[in-house]
Amino acid sequence: MTVIRLLNSVHKNTKPSLRAFLLRMNDIKQHIRNLVTIPPSSTPTHASSSSSSSSHFTMLSQLPFRICQEQLSNASPFEDLVLYPKGRSNDDKNSEVNAAFETAIQELNKLQPNEQTIRRSVENPKINTVKDTVKYLERSGLPLNVVEQLSFIHVSGTKGKGSTCALVESILRQYGARTGFFSSPHVLATNERIRIDGEPLAKQKFVNYFWPVYKRLMAKRENETDMPAYFKFLTILSFHVFVEENVDVAVMEVGIGGEQDCTNVLRNVRTVGITSLGLEHTELLGNTMEQIAWQKAGIIKPYSHVYTHVTQPECLKVIRDRALEKQATVHEVPAFEQYFKHNLYEDYWPTFNEVIRLNGSLAIQLAYDWLRQTPSTLHRRYPINEPRMCDEVFLGLRNCHWPGRCQLVQFQGMRLHLDGAHTKESMRVCTDWFWKSTSDSNNPKILIFNRTGDSDPMPMLKMLSEKCTFDMICFVPNVATVKGINPNQVMIRSSAEVQLKRAHAIARSWDEMCNATNQINNSRVYSTVYDAFSAIRERFSINNHELDVLITGSIHLLGATIAALNEFHIKAIPVNGHQ
Repeated sequence: MTVIRLLNSVHKNTKPSLRAFLLRMNDIKQHIRNLVTIPPSSTPTHASSSSSSSSHFTMLSQLPFRICQEQLSNASPFEDLVLYPKGRSNDDKNSEVNAAFETAIQELNKLQPNEQTIRRSVENPKINTVKDTVKYLERSGLPLNVVEQLSFIHVSGTKGKGSTCALVESILRQYGARTGFFSSPHVLATNERIRIDGEPLAKQKFVNYFWPVYKRLMAKRENETDMPAYFKFLTILSFHVFVEENVDVAVMEVGIGGEQDCTNVLRNVRTVGITSLGLEHTELLGNTMEQIAWQKAGIIKPYSHVYTHVTQPECLKVIRDRALEKQATVHEVPAFEQYFKHNLYEDYWPTFNEVIRLNGSLAIQLAYDWLRQTPSTLHRRYPINEPRMCDEVFLGLRNCHWPGRCQLVQFQGMRLHLDGAHTKESMRVCTDWFWKSTSDSNNPKILIFNRTGDSDPMPMLKMLSEKCTFDMICFVPNVATVKGINPNQVMIRSSAEVQLKRAHAIARSWDEMCNATNQINNSRVYSTVYDAFSAIRERFSINNHELDVLITGSIHLLGATIAALNEFHIKAIPVNGHQ
């Protein structure tokens, strides 16, 4: 029936574009292929290519932005499934390059602020992060006016700003733009934070850019502590990379807030996005929604075009007031489903989950706004806020790879649901996604959870408890194995011991909640993520049960999970069809 529906959809579009028609035909072929069950013992032969290896492993990566099948080697570490569905660059496999990269990261980690430094910055309102960033940028040999010769899209918000940026960047690449993308945090490796044309900056290039900038800043210190902190350094480094790589557009995700975020050094940004808002980092940004909105709207620049899907009236008023001060325009973007009213794309609406439905429209309008301001005859200019879908936008949404956000990976009998939700708003999306993914399944359901920082975990735990029933719950620190922490996963503010204490505290909160609601407590604390997976494998026979595992609460936990499963060296198994 699905094949017939797809064929009818092609037929009823009297004037479909060639690209959309080919997309339809590709989906029909893929569906037919999925109807054929490949025995586990069979070994299909695949032509070798730069994006896939010749093996009999087929991995389905169900992302909020893409449903795809990739070919990966049985010997591939787990991180390849999650982070590199198109295959890694050769220099990432070079041991000398990896060693040089780790040395650079170890030096970079020394710039991570400790708790005392953070507390001092919070208590001292005289510290001007933006002005500090300009100072260090100049010292690094890159004047701000040179940076501002580039074109930027700047995005702030509480939930979905990274996803929105990833979608914008992916869409613009479909138009042929050379893109830069700065985001945080990273999942597994620090170079993920700086991307060129959608790919993490190659490790050798990271090393080549890192040392000159680092050495210039060290040489111009006025005292021992006169260096930019970790995030500020990476922001400055990203500017160097984007200038040297000569990108057409750089998409910048705000770190914290907006007004005093170090990405806010840019003075001439014309395209600005503000995603959903909620209470976060209240010790820095304020205790009310109006205060949060004021901080997030701090990235609005004179005469800029501001796009948002903020819904709270009190927040919208603050955003509009701040825009009025800067003579900027504010546009509330249309609902995402409006883009699928045209027959050519309507059948694809169900393939996108809640994450892209929340952020897709904002990403599209940001991309359209940048294109309207870019001299080119290669694309059409649509009216402001018109919910128009086209081939480039559709492909940008469909092909966007943004790991660790509502990502489903099948691995040795486990359906691993990876989501770095760390706010109440994002956890609500995560729990809905996991519930929908597993509601028709009788598989044992397992939760692996960690919450970094000192914020109360109870609101998120309650959401998980009310929406989902788990057969096993593992509270863990963001530590992969007892072998030691990868330099890319080091958190100066939170040692392994501190994180383990935090995991025990979260477990006690869960126990109290279970007692209050008469629930069975199936939870336990494990010292590492590896230990948690070992216990899961011991309790449930992987060969006899398929397991639904949700890993959530922190992006850093996803990195530890990837590193832990790399250690298992488990052979991957075929997955046929869409899950």
